[in-house]
Amino acid sequence: MIQFIVSDLDGTLLNEKRQLSKRTIAAIRRVQENKIRLLINTELDYLEARNVLDRADIHCDIACFGGACIFRSNGEKYHAAYLPLKTVPEMLRLFGKHRTFYEIHSTKGLCVLGTKEGYTNYLEKEVAPFLTQEELSTLSVSEWIQRRISQTQFYDTGKQLFEEHSEIIKISSRSKDSEKLSNLAQELQCQVPEFVVSNFDGCRIDVTAAEALKGAALKYYAESHQLSLKETLVIGDSENDYSMLALPYVESVAMGNADPVIQEICLHHTASNTEDGAALVLEQVLSRNMPEPI
Repeated sequence: MIQFIVSDLDGTLLNEKRQLSKRTIAAIRRVQENKIRLLINTELDYLEARNVLDRADIHCDIACFGGACIFRSNGEKYHAAYLPLKTVPEMLRLFGKHRTFYEIHSTKGLCVLGTKEGYTNYLEKEVAPFLTQEELSTLSVSEWIQRRISQTQFYDTGKQLFEEHSEIIKISSRSKDSEKLSNLAQELQCQVPEFVVSNFDGCRIDVTAAEALKGAALKYYAESHQLSLKETLVIGDSENDYSMLALPYVESVAMGNADPVIQEICLHHTASNTEDGAALVLEQVLSRNMPEPI
């Protein structure tokens, strides 16, 4: 019997408008009414994820920043994996060596070491070409960029940034130059081998603490709540869900819109996020307590 459900948010529970459909909301509520524990495991930061769930009046625990932090439903943070500040300057030196713009993500928000003009240029030339419809939602590219800038804190010096943002979760960068990012990722892996360097589709890299993975967060949560992986169902769609979908014993479900590598490793498959695929799985859990291929 499934006693614990773990789900990604973007591309999984959220539809193409980055919203929870009425059917998905109803299925989540029925799951919780039936005392099945639900954990949202997302790349989003806590406030972004919380805002999405609050609009649907859904309350559950959230693992955010790709598994780096776990928050209880009441907003209390009880687990986190940060990058040690003493290692960050060396990482940033390598980003600079490869002439790669970067973003610093902390529990207090998104930070940039540089000017607003430089960041705008980076977003327009390096990030905008890879924005998906899910990321844009109902926004135009220019509107997305302006919102991103309004949510970012800018600093002239690293010292000032680190004094205000000691809880750094990840450093990330995007670029059209996949070779440059690949070379940077290789050097980072050599210079800071104790951390995880993730390279997504050759156009984005993230540097996080080794335990800041969705799979690690799921395992920590399950162990701390005495939940069995054999009674756990996991739903996801993208490469950053790999570490949790590939865990032994779990019932893994790939969305119809999932990346090929995710489709390949999962035991079960459902419809896409535009067709309420996650809701279908939740309904099956409730009716048969075991998902079946759709």
